[in-house]
Amino acid sequence: MSAAAWLTQPLHASAVGLALAALVWLLHWRRSALALGVLALAWSLLWSLPAAAGALRDSLQRGYLGQSAEGLPQADVIVVLGGGIGRVSAFARGDADAPELAGNRVAAAARAWQAGRAPAILVSGGASTSTRGISEAEIMADALVELGVPRQALVLEDASGDTRANAERSARIAAERGWKRAILVTSALHMPRALQWFQRAGLPALPLAPEPPVAAAPPEAWTPSMRTLDESAQALREYAGLVVATFG
Repeated sequence: MSAAAWLTQPLHASAVGLALAALVWLLHWRRSALALGVLALAWSLLWSLPAAAGALRDSLQRGYLGQSAEGLPQADVIVVLGGGIGRVSAFARGDADAPELAGNRVAAAARAWQAGRAPAILVSGGASTSTRGISEAEIMADALVELGVPRQALVLEDASGDTRANAERSARIAAERGWKRAILVTSALHMPRALQWFQRAGLPALPLAPEPPVAAAPPEAWTPSMRTLDESAQALREYAGLVVATFG
């Protein structure tokens, strides 16, 4: 994990801030040290609040929620990114609309293909420790077949390890096959960064983000929690990645 990604975790950033505050205190800049310490603690407290975390996440994903596959124009290919494919056990039912698959990007890709939005699906994602050496592309391809998509409609990109590589390798495959327009399926939170990388790679894409499942018991807006800190960290990481994709 890079230093920038590590610092997007609010507790890590606060720890660094407190360490700097201690150093400033030793230099006898007491007021500055106290101010820095308060800011460091306030940073984690802020992002542990569901109200703040929700506003941060909504600022990224609001424009991509509620889009149905049927409302999209025709494209040459549906590109679905790994990294958040969700439960694969539910795919055995062969029903893309199964309740267990709410918010699942593979099911969303299957629904788009079944709606005739594109004749092919490109699944993009390499192997990771969590997949035990099997590429995410292979896992997603098997799941799509379970959902009724024929194997011959699938193209695998199984070597990428991050969003930039997803985009660059997918764009290369698209150029080889003469595909000019794609429908990009990933989470709404990840969509701004993914679209930016695909644009830079030369494969313009239309966004299709599955609706996230509704929480059974939403947390109180002003009750801090560690879970909320993790959700904030995801959004802060996306913002950091978006800056890199835009200006890097």
